[in-house]
Amino acid sequence: MVIEMKGDRLESSQYSVTVRDKNVVQLLRNGKPVTPADGGQDYSVEGLFHILDEELDLAKKPQVLGAPPGYSSYPMANFDASTGRLLEFQRSVGGAKNSIEIRVTEFEVVDK
Repeated sequence: MVIEMKGDRLESSQYSVTVRDKNVVQLLRNGKPVTPADGGQDYSVEGLFHILDEELDLAKKPQVLGAPPGYSSYPMANFDASTGRLLEFQRSVGGAKNSIEIRVTEFEVVDK
């Protein structure tokens, strides 16, 4: 799969991910190899759902994301209607520049 990430506080990146038996076996960041042991599991389908879970927890404490008193965090996600996999996630934070966007731009299942 190919995942694009960008945000106010992170460098825009494209990740090409190969997963076999639920484990990331190859990870390229902007075309350059990254050792999967360096956090590569975050880029599996399960890893993306873990990120969403963490974002929902952060939304309960918007001040951790830099929101001034009275402001909130606004997580939004879209999922594939037939498989339930993540298509897109966006988070904006009221009163702060701390947005993030994750898009799964390509997804292919190869049976072997």
